[in-house]
Amino acid sequence: MGPNLTQAEGQVYGVGCKIFTIAGPVILYGIFTSWVLGVLYWIGKMMGII
Repeated sequence: MGPNLTQAEGQVYGVGCKIFTIAGPVILYGIFTSWVLGVLYWIGKMMGII
């Protein structure tokens, strides 16, 4: 018989999900910002500015 999927989340899964509801946007914006800065740096190197 399979697992009972109607029971509430456990301590680890519940707390882990709450942590990532806050950290998710921070991680997303951090990755996006580093990507944009990397592209700007690459363009600057190609044009000889940096």
